[in-house]
Amino acid sequence: MKKTKLFLKILMAVAVAFLIGCAESYEENSTSSSNSTPQTVTTTGGTTVQDATSSAETYICEDYAEASAVIQADLYENFVADGTVYVNFDGTTVTAYIGENSSNAVTATSEEQSLGKISDTKVTMILSSNTLEDEANGIDEASNGVILQYKGSGKIKYVLSGSYTGTVFIKNKKADAAVVLNNANITSDSGYGPALRFSSQNRTFIVIPAGTESTITDTRVLNQSGTMYDDKKGSVYAKGALIFTGETSTSVGGTLSVVNKGYKHAIYSKDYIRIANITLNSTVAGTTGRDCLRSLNGVVIDGGTINLTGKGTITDDESVGIKVEGEDEDEDTQTVQWNRGCGFVIINDGKITINTVAKGITAHWKSSETYIGNYADDEDSNTSLLLSTFLSETSATRPNPYIEINGGTIDITTTGTPYENTRTGEKCSPEGIEAKGDLTINGGTITLKCTDDAINASGSIYINGGAIYACSSQNDAIDANGSNGIKITGGTIVAIGVTTPECAFDCDSYPFSITGGLLVGLGTNNYTSPKNCSQSTVVLSNGYYGSANTTMAITDSSGNVVFAYKLPSSVGSIMVLSSPEIKTGTTYTVKSGVTVSGGTAFHNLYTTLPEISGGTSSTSFSTSTSNYVYTASNAGQNMGPQEGGRPQGPGR
Repeated sequence: MKKTKLFLKILMAVAVAFLIGCAESYEENSTSSSNSTPQTVTTTGGTTVQDATSSAETYICEDYAEASAVIQADLYENFVADGTVYVNFDGTTVTAYIGENSSNAVTATSEEQSLGKISDTKVTMILSSNTLEDEANGIDEASNGVILQYKGSGKIKYVLSGSYTGTVFIKNKKADAAVVLNNANITSDSGYGPALRFSSQNRTFIVIPAGTESTITDTRVLNQSGTMYDDKKGSVYAKGALIFTGETSTSVGGTLSVVNKGYKHAIYSKDYIRIANITLNSTVAGTTGRDCLRSLNGVVIDGGTINLTGKGTITDDESVGIKVEGEDEDEDTQTVQWNRGCGFVIINDGKITINTVAKGITAHWKSSETYIGNYADDEDSNTSLLLSTFLSETSATRPNPYIEINGGTIDITTTGTPYENTRTGEKCSPEGIEAKGDLTINGGTITLKCTDDAINASGSIYINGGAIYACSSQNDAIDANGSNGIKITGGTIVAIGVTTPECAFDCDSYPFSITGGLLVGLGTNNYTSPKNCSQSTVVLSNGYYGSANTTMAITDSSGNVVFAYKLPSSVGSIMVLSSPEIKTGTTYTVKSGVTVSGGTAFHNLYTTLPEISGGTSSTSFSTSTSNYVYTASNAGQNMGPQEGGRPQGPGR
């Protein structure tokens, strides 16, 4: 066992070294720079691919699609409270009052006290001690901290200020609530319970006003002796929807940091999570922790700055950035609550940075591989608030674990070493973005540096816009498994998967269709051949496009450049490229080793074309309206579906 752990640590260190190299390369490529030669870094099981530096200006993608899943009730400006509770913290002391008159403040004790009424229902406060749930004796599960309870159905607002050690439990099962964190710092007590807990099955707005900074810290760690950490599996835990927002959905809010020391997830909702226009730092700091954001039904990001860091290394449960599990399970008792989740992720805008051991973003659906197609059983239907406002009624019984990206800036790095234990089923797949359904990209700027597939879908992949850099050190860059394969109608794409037998674009024997966009992919001979294309597409072997850190270009008969790309440190054996500038019925020449000046580049794929000189002409080609795909004779043929082997991982 010790040898296995040591081996995994070595592999992890190697993977981290690879990603540091990738990150350094990206910094060089993100600004105008000299033509210095980048260092090539190799890793066990894969090759680090670095962009060659370029003197071209950096390309900025402005593709945005219309925002999806816009729900009026999710906008904080539409929330009108029936009353406000002000809560002030000072160490372990809590005082609270309703309304504007602080002279009515009550200090919390171990005896339940009334703060007054909101909508004719009392709001009470009590200090709690660490107890387990005992339904027979009417004892509710509680952790060391304070419980603020409201049994009414009116809309209630809480304003929390100061620093507190203990769990803050907002107990209002029937009511929508807004919790304003006004420079609040809450730390769970001695590993007991979550730091911030909500019982409402409706919406809970977590409001971060502009100019404020709040921190939530969960001190629990896995298998901690002598403490109760129960099944509340989030440092911030909610039974209903969690909506993180500024004081309006469009105004810029303050900063919230959530730190998980090593027990389950930093933020968890049994419904869905929504984020709009705040700075959210969610960190799983301990190796025994798990995911940064996790929900049963969905995650919608409308804006803001979101930084997710996951350092958890539990075998078969390494940290994920954003995970929608799609089906709830109590891991402590291994009993499944068959409550079908929706399972989707939508990103409309925002600046999202994710650094995790395992996946960056996954619309997972827990039983997707074995159970998703079987609907004959009598499981409970989904009760999410989304059903009446966004989803069709079929989603009440049928999960749909898709991902849709409409805009924003997304930067994902995964560091784990992929493994799969065929005997136990344990595995780690550090993919960048994964959907167990379809995956659609309509806009945004996406940078993925991953040890497994950069983009993966159990369904089909549709790219209609945006700028995408997808680089995998050990697997495919873009991998679809659905019957519609990969369909590209627009956008700018650089895809790199050069480790044998992987490739840039992999959809097995399903269609790889290109009808628009600008793209280049570097991979191996095990590539999926483009077909059903209506835009000129070219497949070349590396003997035609040149060597590492040089620039290749395509010119027409007059010498005008129609395509240019500066090769990275590892060039693979096959290049797939397509551009609307390459017309049918025209003969073009491929040149390697050219000298360039000017232009605008996205990861060295020129989006506005440079001037070129010199170089060596390697081949000529043309396409036609009857055959939009040109494949060089020595580029080989598609070898069909093939996956590379993986280390067997722990326990083998």
